[in-house]
Amino acid sequence: MWAQRAARRFLTLLTAQIENQDPLAPMDSTEFVSQLAQLSQVEQSVKTNSNLETLSTQFSALTSVSGAEMIGHEVTVSSDQVELAEGGSDGYYLLAADAAKVSAKITDPLTDTVVREIAGLSTAAGEMIALDWDGTDDLGAPVLDGSYLVEISAVDGEGTAIPAYTYRKTDVAEVLFADGQIYYGLSGVQNVPADAVLAVR
Repeated sequence: MWAQRAARRFLTLLTAQIENQDPLAPMDSTEFVSQLAQLSQVEQSVKTNSNLETLSTQFSALTSVSGAEMIGHEVTVSSDQVELAEGGSDGYYLLAADAAKVSAKITDPLTDTVVREIAGLSTAAGEMIALDWDGTDDLGAPVLDGSYLVEISAVDGEGTAIPAYTYRKTDVAEVLFADGQIYYGLSGVQNVPADAVLAVR
Protein backbone atom coordinates (compact mmCIF):
# COMPACT_ATOMS: atom_id res chain seq x y z
CA MET A 1 0.00 0.00 0.00
CA TRP A 2 2.81 2.44 0.87
CA ALA A 3 4.38 1.92 -2.57
CA GLN A 4 1.08 2.65 -4.31
CA ARG A 5 0.61 5.85 -2.31
CA ALA A 6 4.17 6.90 -3.14
CA ALA A 7 3.55 6.31 -6.84
CA ARG A 8 0.38 8.40 -6.79
CA ARG A 9 2.12 11.25 -4.98
CA PHE A 10 5.05 11.13 -7.42
CA LEU A 11 2.73 11.28 -10.46
CA THR A 12 0.78 14.17 -8.93
CA LEU A 13 3.96 16.15 -8.29
CA LEU A 14 5.37 15.36 -11.75
CA THR A 15 2.14 16.38 -13.49
CA ALA A 16 1.99 19.62 -11.52
CA GLN A 17 5.62 20.35 -12.33
CA ILE A 18 5.06 19.88 -16.07
CA GLU A 19 1.85 21.94 -16.08
CA ASN A 20 3.40 24.82 -14.17
CA GLN A 21 6.84 24.97 -15.75
CA ASP A 22 7.92 28.22 -17.39
CA PRO A 23 7.66 27.84 -21.21
CA LEU A 24 10.67 30.16 -21.54
CA ALA A 25 12.68 27.97 -19.13
CA PRO A 26 11.51 24.38 -19.62
CA MET A 27 12.58 21.58 -17.31
CA ASP A 28 16.05 20.25 -17.91
CA SER A 29 15.80 17.07 -20.00
CA THR A 30 18.35 15.26 -17.84
CA GLU A 31 16.35 16.02 -14.69
CA PHE A 32 13.14 14.92 -16.43
CA VAL A 33 14.66 11.58 -17.47
CA SER A 34 15.96 11.10 -13.94
CA GLN A 35 12.48 11.62 -12.52
CA LEU A 36 11.00 9.18 -15.04
CA ALA A 37 13.57 6.61 -13.92
CA GLN A 38 12.51 7.17 -10.32
CA LEU A 39 8.89 6.62 -11.34
CA SER A 40 9.88 3.34 -13.00
CA GLN A 41 11.57 2.23 -9.79
CA VAL A 42 8.47 3.05 -7.78
CA GLU A 43 6.27 1.12 -10.19
CA GLN A 44 8.62 -1.86 -9.94
CA SER A 45 8.40 -1.69 -6.13
CA VAL A 46 4.61 -1.74 -6.37
CA LYS A 47 4.71 -4.86 -8.55
CA THR A 48 7.23 -6.57 -6.26
CA ASN A 49 5.12 -5.81 -3.19
CA SER A 50 2.00 -7.15 -4.91
CA ASN A 51 3.80 -10.36 -5.89
CA LEU A 52 5.05 -10.86 -2.33
CA GLU A 53 1.53 -10.42 -0.96
CA THR A 54 0.25 -13.02 -3.44
CA LEU A 55 2.99 -15.49 -2.47
CA SER A 56 2.29 -14.90 1.22
CA THR A 57 -1.42 -15.65 0.71
CA GLN A 58 -0.65 -18.82 -1.25
CA PHE A 59 1.86 -19.98 1.38
CA SER A 60 -0.66 -19.42 4.18
CA ALA A 61 -3.24 -21.47 2.29
CA LEU A 62 -0.77 -24.33 1.78
CA THR A 63 0.23 -24.20 5.45
CA SER A 64 -3.41 -24.37 6.50
CA VAL A 65 -4.01 -27.46 4.37
CA SER A 66 -0.90 -29.23 5.66
CA GLY A 67 -1.84 -28.33 9.23
CA ALA A 68 -5.30 -29.87 8.86
CA GLU A 69 -3.68 -33.18 7.92
CA MET A 70 -2.34 -33.43 11.48
CA ILE A 71 -5.80 -34.10 12.93
CA GLY A 72 -5.92 -37.59 14.40
CA HIS A 73 -2.13 -38.02 14.46
CA GLU A 74 -0.30 -38.71 17.71
CA VAL A 75 2.20 -36.00 18.64
CA THR A 76 4.81 -35.68 21.36
CA VAL A 77 4.94 -32.22 22.91
CA SER A 78 6.80 -30.64 25.80
CA SER A 79 4.20 -30.06 28.51
CA ASP A 80 3.75 -29.99 32.26
CA GLN A 81 0.18 -31.26 31.80
CA VAL A 82 -1.15 -34.79 31.62
CA GLU A 83 -4.60 -35.87 30.57
CA LEU A 84 -6.26 -38.56 32.67
CA ALA A 85 -8.88 -40.69 30.92
CA GLU A 86 -10.33 -44.06 31.88
CA GLY A 87 -7.61 -44.88 34.38
CA GLY A 88 -4.66 -43.98 32.17
CA SER A 89 -2.58 -40.84 31.54
CA ASP A 90 -0.56 -39.61 28.57
CA GLY A 91 2.39 -38.24 30.57
CA TYR A 92 6.07 -39.02 29.96
CA TYR A 93 9.35 -37.77 31.36
CA LEU A 94 13.01 -37.72 30.37
CA LEU A 95 16.07 -37.38 32.61
CA ALA A 96 19.21 -35.52 31.62
CA ALA A 97 21.36 -38.06 33.51
CA ASP A 98 20.96 -41.31 35.40
CA ALA A 99 19.36 -40.73 38.78
CA ALA A 100 19.30 -42.49 42.13
CA LYS A 101 15.72 -41.49 42.96
CA VAL A 102 12.85 -40.23 40.82
CA SER A 103 9.39 -39.20 41.96
CA ALA A 104 6.38 -37.40 40.54
CA LYS A 105 3.93 -34.94 42.06
CA ILE A 106 0.52 -34.63 40.38
CA THR A 107 -1.60 -31.58 41.10
CA ASP A 108 -5.20 -30.67 40.32
CA PRO A 109 -4.88 -27.19 38.72
CA LEU A 110 -8.46 -26.26 39.59
CA THR A 111 -7.95 -26.65 43.33
CA ASP A 112 -4.13 -26.42 43.48
CA THR A 113 -4.20 -29.66 45.47
CA VAL A 114 -1.64 -32.44 45.22
CA VAL A 115 -3.69 -35.55 44.43
CA ARG A 116 -0.86 -38.06 44.09
CA GLU A 117 2.85 -38.46 44.78
CA ILE A 118 4.52 -41.37 43.03
CA ALA A 119 7.93 -42.63 44.19
CA GLY A 120 10.25 -45.28 42.81
CA LEU A 121 9.98 -44.25 39.15
CA SER A 122 12.53 -45.38 36.57
CA THR A 123 15.93 -43.68 36.96
CA ALA A 124 17.22 -44.30 33.43
CA ALA A 125 18.40 -41.29 31.44
CA GLY A 126 18.08 -40.33 27.79
CA GLU A 127 14.74 -41.98 27.00
CA MET A 128 11.05 -41.16 27.18
CA ILE A 129 9.59 -42.98 30.18
CA ALA A 130 5.83 -43.34 30.66
CA LEU A 131 4.53 -41.83 33.88
CA ASP A 132 2.13 -44.77 34.32
CA TRP A 133 -0.26 -42.96 36.63
CA ASP A 134 -3.35 -45.12 37.11
CA GLY A 135 -5.63 -42.22 37.98
CA THR A 136 -5.83 -42.81 41.73
CA ASP A 137 -4.94 -40.51 44.60
CA ASP A 138 -2.61 -41.28 47.52
CA LEU A 139 -5.40 -43.23 49.25
CA GLY A 140 -6.03 -45.39 46.20
CA ALA A 141 -9.34 -43.73 45.32
CA PRO A 142 -9.94 -42.83 41.65
CA VAL A 143 -9.92 -39.14 40.74
CA LEU A 144 -11.95 -37.46 38.03
CA ASP A 145 -10.78 -37.59 34.42
CA GLY A 146 -9.29 -34.37 33.12
CA SER A 147 -6.11 -32.31 32.97
CA TYR A 148 -3.54 -32.36 35.77
CA LEU A 149 -0.12 -30.81 36.32
CA VAL A 150 2.89 -33.05 36.79
CA GLU A 151 6.29 -32.26 38.31
CA ILE A 152 9.20 -34.72 38.23
CA SER A 153 11.90 -34.64 40.91
CA ALA A 154 15.17 -36.52 40.28
CA VAL A 155 18.38 -36.64 42.32
CA ASP A 156 21.67 -38.46 42.01
CA GLY A 157 23.38 -40.52 44.72
CA GLU A 158 24.63 -37.37 46.45
CA GLY A 159 21.21 -35.74 46.50
CA THR A 160 21.98 -33.28 43.72
CA ALA A 161 19.00 -32.43 41.52
CA ILE A 162 19.01 -33.75 37.96
CA PRO A 163 17.10 -31.90 35.22
CA ALA A 164 13.89 -33.71 34.30
CA TYR A 165 11.58 -32.83 31.41
CA THR A 166 7.90 -33.68 31.06
CA TYR A 167 5.99 -34.47 27.88
CA ARG A 168 2.67 -35.62 26.52
CA LYS A 169 1.98 -38.15 23.79
CA THR A 170 -1.53 -37.49 22.59
CA ASP A 171 -3.68 -37.03 19.51
CA VAL A 172 -4.35 -33.78 17.69
CA ALA A 173 -8.06 -33.05 18.04
CA GLU A 174 -8.21 -29.84 16.01
CA VAL A 175 -6.08 -27.29 14.20
CA LEU A 176 -6.33 -23.59 15.00
CA PHE A 177 -5.02 -20.60 13.03
CA ALA A 178 -4.15 -17.31 14.74
CA ASP A 179 -1.87 -14.42 13.75
CA GLY A 180 -0.49 -16.41 10.83
CA GLN A 181 0.52 -19.35 13.03
CA ILE A 182 -0.79 -22.87 13.45
CA TYR A 183 -1.82 -24.21 16.85
CA TYR A 184 -2.79 -27.78 17.62
CA GLY A 185 -5.67 -28.46 19.96
CA LEU A 186 -4.77 -31.57 21.94
CA SER A 187 -7.08 -33.86 23.85
CA GLY A 188 -8.13 -32.03 26.97
CA VAL A 189 -7.89 -28.25 27.02
CA GLN A 190 -4.33 -27.64 25.81
CA ASN A 191 -3.36 -25.79 22.65
CA VAL A 192 0.27 -25.74 21.52
CA PRO A 193 2.06 -23.97 18.65
CA ALA A 194 3.22 -26.14 15.76
CA ASP A 195 6.89 -25.63 16.66
CA ALA A 196 6.26 -27.25 20.08
CA VAL A 197 5.72 -30.63 18.42
CA LEU A 198 8.75 -32.89 18.89
CA ALA A 199 7.51 -36.01 17.07
CA VAL A 200 4.54 -37.16 14.99
CA ARG A 201 3.14 -40.65 14.45
